[in-house]
Amino acid sequence: MFKSVLVFLLAAAFADPLAAQAPILSVPSQVPATGNAERADPAAWQAAMPSLEIVAAFIAEKEERGEGGAHIPRATSEFASGEEVYFYVSMANVARDPVGELDARFSIALRAQVRNETGEVLSPWLDIHRYEGDMTMSPDDPEYFQNWITGGLAPELPPGRYQLVLEFTDMQRREDRARVPVEVVLDLVYPEP
Repeated sequence: MFKSVLVFLLAAAFADPLAAQAPILSVPSQVPATGNAERADPAAWQAAMPSLEIVAAFIAEKEERGEGGAHIPRATSEFASGEEVYFYVSMANVARDPVGELDARFSIALRAQVRNETGEVLSPWLDIHRYEGDMTMSPDDPEYFQNWITGGLAPELPPGRYQLVLEFTDMQRREDRARVPVEVVLDLVYPEP
């Protein structure tokens, strides 16, 4: 199913505020914060903040952009077998290492799986990519713990309705309870040619 996997390695160290208004296709469970912390202390904030949160996720137009260069949702979820499914995901509560530093690193692992329209698993999990980079903003920036990611996959599927499941894991989280993966489910349609 993933014979021709295309991954476009684009990641940024901040959220795309215009794209955040798009609907979330699947809302993952989230491990709650462990306590209160002052945002002025990034290390304490990171230790107390909830697990990775999906703010927006959608199948995106790869070449077109909206106002201010924002990613925009694709008009249809119909694809030809092997056609690239390009996606946009923005997230909050992304850990940094070393937290509080201007050039702190982020690391988010992505796996993918194909399921049928009722959620039955059709393919094993496939490790796709690890998005990594250095922060370009100061720790006091309100978006310091946010990221957005784009990528593309080209599953070769016969006609039918499917779910493309993207699983994100924040690899910088030190606490096991907060390192749980979160899923984004994209609905795909492959009509008869």
